[in-house]
Amino acid sequence: MKQEFLKPRFAGPRFDQHTLPVEVARDLAAYEELVVELAKHLYLADHPKRKRVPKGFEQSFSLHLEQVEGGSARPLLSWVTAVGMLALQGIDGYFEQSRNLVAECVAASEAGAPLPEQFPKQLLDYFNVFGRSLHEGESVDVAPAGAGAAVLTPERRKALVLAAQKVYTKEVDLSGTVGETDWEKGTFRLRLEDGSAIVAPLPEAFCELARAAGGKERILTQVKGIGVFDAWDKMQKLAETHHMDMLPNYQLSAQIEKLLTLEDGWYEGGGKALEKEQLGWVADALVSTFPDDLAFPHVAATPDGGLFLEWVAGSWRLSAEFSLADHVGEMHALNTATGESAESDINIESEDDWAAFYAFVRRFV
Repeated sequence: MKQEFLKPRFAGPRFDQHTLPVEVARDLAAYEELVVELAKHLYLADHPKRKRVPKGFEQSFSLHLEQVEGGSARPLLSWVTAVGMLALQGIDGYFEQSRNLVAECVAASEAGAPLPEQFPKQLLDYFNVFGRSLHEGESVDVAPAGAGAAVLTPERRKALVLAAQKVYTKEVDLSGTVGETDWEKGTFRLRLEDGSAIVAPLPEAFCELARAAGGKERILTQVKGIGVFDAWDKMQKLAETHHMDMLPNYQLSAQIEKLLTLEDGWYEGGGKALEKEQLGWVADALVSTFPDDLAFPHVAATPDGGLFLEWVAGSWRLSAEFSLADHVGEMHALNTATGESAESDINIESEDDWAAFYAFVRRFV
């Protein structure tokens, strides 16, 4: 048997195309679990002599996603009951009551009213997952058909969780450098860009990455996971690590990325914007091959749309100017104390070309 159960309405920029990001599936799964657990609570409250719900109670309820309708994004959630469960007696109405009570709970948080007395505080923990994928400016309305709005936002989700406990969780994107790794405990220390540090779980899938990035200040490690926050939005720890990625020589990358914002006329009314595809090619080659033992150069654009690198080492000033279109570099070194100088034209097409480029730099830096 199948019947319509709920059409939650997701609103926000990500839902304008009437589609649902895959990560929202976790929210809907948590919503299903919340409905089931609340229905069990309601049933036992009505049957105080029973210690547990009837056999098959949980299995009689299963939500299926049928379609996504317009109006931002409105997935149709249908309640599907297996044929063998149709004869289960005494559970009529409890799942609908649960659905309605969840909506009342959300609506109360929106209005700043007390939560419904029937809603047990321990089940508020389900909001640690349900709604966690929502970004700022997004919401989901979980009101059943014909009822008033029950709009869940990131802030209201936070308030619901904190009504029952001192911390709440949310998805985080972190960047930092990997410090020491505790292989026995399966954790690593991530030194964040603001100078603080957290200990994070290290899934086996990311062990090799942590080993490669550990102790290397030039490798920026990006981590996505679930952070635990207090009521003042201070992160207490990282509870789950879902994704890790390395950005080698990220300080150099950051300098180059700033050049992508330059537009024609950037230099005293003149100055050509750098061709983004060509700059990307040179940047990838430079960042991926840059030696660990060389200091990073200062990076700038040239008025004719080229890339300029400069090192200062004692009395030596070394510069490299790249023509992005033909992948040629002009090198110039000058000793400001003695007047000694050196020049070289270098191609940057192959690994050998880059090796020759770095060999020239090492003579003076």
